[in-house]
Amino acid sequence: MSTKAKKSTTRSTHAKTIAAIKRNRTRRLASLITRSYYLHKKKQDEQLYGLICEEFMSLGGVYVKFLQGVLLRSQIMRKWHNPEKLNIFENLDSEPIDIMKFLQNELPKDKLSQIAMIQPMPFAAGSFGQVYYGQLRTGEPIIVKVLRPMVRELLKYDLKLLTTFSKTFMVKLNKNMNMQIGDALKDFSAATLRETDYKHEAEFANELHEAYKGHNTIVIPKTYLDLCTNNIIVQDYVDGISVAQIIRMHEQGVDPAVYVKEQLGSDLITQLQNLGYESVMSVFRLRRIQGDPHPGNIRLMRNNKVGMIDFGISAQAPEDKSGLFGLFESYDKVFKGSQTAIGLFEHSMRFFVSDLYRSLKRLGDYIGKNDDRDYVKDVSKIAGDVFQQATGSDIINADFKNDSSVLVIINKMVNKGNRFGLVMKLEATEILRATQTFTSMLGSLGLYAKVMPSVIDHSVKDIRRLYPEVIQDSKETVSIGDAIETVANWLERVAARDPMLFRQLSDKIRFNKVVPAVEPEEEVQTS
Repeated sequence: MSTKAKKSTTRSTHAKTIAAIKRNRTRRLASLITRSYYLHKKKQDEQLYGLICEEFMSLGGVYVKFLQGVLLRSQIMRKWHNPEKLNIFENLDSEPIDIMKFLQNELPKDKLSQIAMIQPMPFAAGSFGQVYYGQLRTGEPIIVKVLRPMVRELLKYDLKLLTTFSKTFMVKLNKNMNMQIGDALKDFSAATLRETDYKHEAEFANELHEAYKGHNTIVIPKTYLDLCTNNIIVQDYVDGISVAQIIRMHEQGVDPAVYVKEQLGSDLITQLQNLGYESVMSVFRLRRIQGDPHPGNIRLMRNNKVGMIDFGISAQAPEDKSGLFGLFESYDKVFKGSQTAIGLFEHSMRFFVSDLYRSLKRLGDYIGKNDDRDYVKDVSKIAGDVFQQATGSDIINADFKNDSSVLVIINKMVNKGNRFGLVMKLEATEILRATQTFTSMLGSLGLYAKVMPSVIDHSVKDIRRLYPEVIQDSKETVSIGDAIETVANWLERVAARDPMLFRQLSDKIRFNKVVPAVEPEEEVQTS
């Protein structure tokens, strides 16, 4: 058979393999939707959560990424009772790859000659890549991260299947304040597609390495950009123990702090506090941060140092840093026992639902020329009343301090069933995802209450000192017309969910006091 014929046969076989995989996954997702809906109707939650997670873990790839990035922060993952579930972070099954032949196809001889040794079997495997240990000619230990075969060819199809599953079933499990499901899935899909862009990941990793070069506590590996391609990433090896391993030990009854002290001589609480503090502060000094700080991506090291690996997902720093600071400050008061439900609701709305917040502010300011109104505080006061009716107090007390969900207080007591009709803006989701991944990790170690109060207190003090410009509320405003439209649409959503709450809000927000005309400074002058 000629070389041309062999290549044609190979392409045909490859296409048939891809088609067969797609058919198989379609059948499995269709079956999963049917079985999940049945268990949901029967209120058999434990079996339901186990079914979803086990099937996604079995499917691998982007389905595991969905477990890591979306379900990690939900009750689904917390109630999945599988002793092997932490494998989703770093110990997935690998695929057979002839790594030397792979590198020979990826790198020219002069580049390949810089690598003195590479082990034939991967020592770690993730959703999309598997990692090999090696060494440069100059002696530095390195890792070579290789993109799994057929990932890019199947990824878009898998994302379509996940979207179908989420829209037909997952939305039923998340009825409190949330992103619009379509936007949430677009965000997840975009982040996932970026994670297979190894050139982009290598550049981002190098960006962080430069930002943290010589840092006292945070270690970001050097990336050898001249050895990276579309399919491989070469970086310095980061030693230490993964937090996923520490969580596994904790679940077996081992004290994680004692284990880290014995193995590394480091103080686990100090390490996690340093990592949390740097994660918060980096949002205010960098244009983007590590967006996926899950347990498999964090290495605990000697001398209280913490290493970060895997930079496939980045989180853009939000433009409204004043809103984010207000939320951090509000949580600082929660931990100190001085935060009211009113204040927390106001700051949550300010950052997560900024379009509604600005619109309410604009209408209040406009009417306030003749009638002193603050519609944000009016709405927050109603939320505070709901909270007080449920708890007997308007103070967020110690009962809530051990819960690691950023929005759990608002959702549990105030916004049940999303009665306030809030739609989270997509701009807030990347930081929220990174924050919730970190706090979920702390919760898994039982260390949330020991770590987060110190992280937030230290961060708030230093943000005030180093970035005084973010303390003030954003001056960004909207037109009266846009504000009316935004608030009117919001009230329609509230009316559909909770007519009584709608009447309360309507009593406060009266559109008849707003002249829906072009503002004087915007009027067109005619002769």
